[in-house]
Amino acid sequence: MKGFWSYFWFIYMLFFAIPFPMLIYYNTGYGVSDGDGGTQPWLALTWLTLSVILWGILIQRWFRKWIVLPFIMRKNILRLLKEGVRKNARVLTSKELPAEGKDVVTREITCALENFCGTEITEQLQVNDTKPELHRYEVGKTVPLVIDDKLKAVPHLTLDGVTVGIKAGRIIMMCLAWLLVVAAIAGYYVYSYMLENHGRGWRFIAFYHPLILCPLIMLVSGIGLGWLLKLFTGTPGNALQLKYYGLRTDAQIVSAEQTGTYINEQPQVRFELRYQDDAGKTHTASLKKIVPLLDLGMTRQESVPVFYLKENPQQVIFASDIAD
Repeated sequence: MKGFWSYFWFIYMLFFAIPFPMLIYYNTGYGVSDGDGGTQPWLALTWLTLSVILWGILIQRWFRKWIVLPFIMRKNILRLLKEGVRKNARVLTSKELPAEGKDVVTREITCALENFCGTEITEQLQVNDTKPELHRYEVGKTVPLVIDDKLKAVPHLTLDGVTVGIKAGRIIMMCLAWLLVVAAIAGYYVYSYMLENHGRGWRFIAFYHPLILCPLIMLVSGIGLGWLLKLFTGTPGNALQLKYYGLRTDAQIVSAEQTGTYINEQPQVRFELRYQDDAGKTHTASLKKIVPLLDLGMTRQESVPVFYLKENPQQVIFASDIAD
């Protein structure tokens, strides 16, 4: 479900960030006419500078995410293997995926392990098995994991003894993709200038021009996307901490009412919960969550499993939201 919302909001935001501003701009009259002097030179220069800065920020972020990030993750995994906390996990499910290379079996496994407070949790991993004849990742087997106890590394856990490498071909492809995007942005500057300058230079540019609106919307939506996902799915920002340092208990559903908000025709529900901590003290909490129509039966349950932080019992999350 989390993956669905991530893709949904990404496509939704992408449409309003690029095609939508262009459709509005080029279909409602744009640029300067022969009788219009256009934007004041100093203001046009300001808008142009702002546009270059915004696109520059995006280009830098894409370079880091597409090209630099694999090297950062390799460094993090090597550090994790050296400094991380070792835990054994039991394989609950094991599904073979299309292989990534010869003599390698790629599997998606779900493991059960104890978090740092002794509560059982599950994690889903994708592993490349170079020795499939040993059947190391079959259901019921025990696999060693290494976890970052500070939960700051990306990734925060990995298989103990895993080998880490960088695929040169993939890096080259990502470099080419990044260069293609940079060329497309530069080309759009040239296209806009040739189409709209009317002999007045950059005085056609204004705050509503796609050269400004497109990167601005992408930057704002990038910040707001995580916030929207947390708002509509009910997942708090410290979900990982709740998973690895939380205690599990059954919370009584005091009430469950729809808020009137719908995302893709799925209702948002406000849950009022009551539960006891490990010391027997009763707490109440309110959570909002998008509930698929097929799962609305959960609103009529008497109780639901949740995780809470021992040092801050008001911090709570549905166990189903951190299942994998």
